[in-house]
Amino acid sequence: MAEKAKPAKKKNGKLIFLTLTVILTVGLLVLIFGYIDFEFKKIGEAGFSPLSDWRSYLAFLMSKVPIVKNYVKYEPRKIVKPSVFYTEIYESYIEKIETDRQELENRAEELDKKDKRLKQLEAEINTRTQELDLKEERLLTETNNWEDQQKRYRQLAEWYENGETAKIALALSSDRISIEEIVSGLRFVEPGIASEIVGALANLNPDKAAQILAYLAGKEVIR
Repeated sequence: MAEKAKPAKKKNGKLIFLTLTVILTVGLLVLIFGYIDFEFKKIGEAGFSPLSDWRSYLAFLMSKVPIVKNYVKYEPRKIVKPSVFYTEIYESYIEKIETDRQELENRAEELDKKDKRLKQLEAEINTRTQELDLKEERLLTETNNWEDQQKRYRQLAEWYENGETAKIALALSSDRISIEEIVSGLRFVEPGIASEIVGALANLNPDKAAQILAYLAGKEVIR
């Protein structure tokens, strides 16, 4: 039994050793391929494609062959230092940033001009609005005054129509009532009533009656 156990232990030891060897080999290969990929990426960042330059490599080999090298032109690829490469990239970024900054400043200047113009237009609109408000207020006042006058003239016309002609003529002969008010009231009554009132007034104050007739006829009155 002891002799059978020894080969089994040896077999297990070999299996463990083989497993560890495989694991280490795979790990080493992974590290190697990872490093190679890392280096290829660095080369690619510098603008080179190592695996795609097979034509250049063939030209290099054929340039070493006698006679054939006379028909093959090989030009070594120019190697750009990383510092120069990244400096160019940095400068291009700086130039792009400067261009964008200038565009933003120009746009800001244009927006500032438009903003000033809008404020100017707003001030003009406010001024115009105030002027229109004042005109509207004056117009409303004038309209109210005109309506009040028309109301008084109609009341005066009702007095002309309903009162006694002699008493009306006596009241109109006074200087307390102006010719404009008398005429404005007479324009709302019938011509017959107006002529009777003016005729009665002529007996009391001929000059005033003449002025009233001149107003009714649309002539300028000389006082």
